[in-house]
Amino acid sequence: MQKIVRGKSYIFEGDLPHEITTLLEKWGRLIKRGEIVIYTIDTGEIKSKRLSETPTNVLRRIYIQQRCGCLLEIDEDKNFETNTVTYRIFKKRLCGEHQA
Repeated sequence: MQKIVRGKSYIFEGDLPHEITTLLEKWGRLIKRGEIVIYTIDTGEIKSKRLSETPTNVLRRIYIQQRCGCLLEIDEDKNFETNTVTYRIFKKRLCGEHQA
């Protein structure tokens, strides 16, 4: 059984693409501290689930669900050999208010 972590904040450990930061800033607060970005929301929920794990790589999916109905699913890929973390949008569903 997969462990699902729920909360109101998430710590991103690498550079976020511009499209992701633009969407996240609409719904909450992004605080940059060096290479780490802390994201916090007031309404809604953030869940994360580990999809796969090897000794050199971990793939995690981050679900950001807003009360308005918006949903953003982000894949976090940690590579321990190259010491990199990359983020990409897996799925995006916006409500009528945020589509504009």
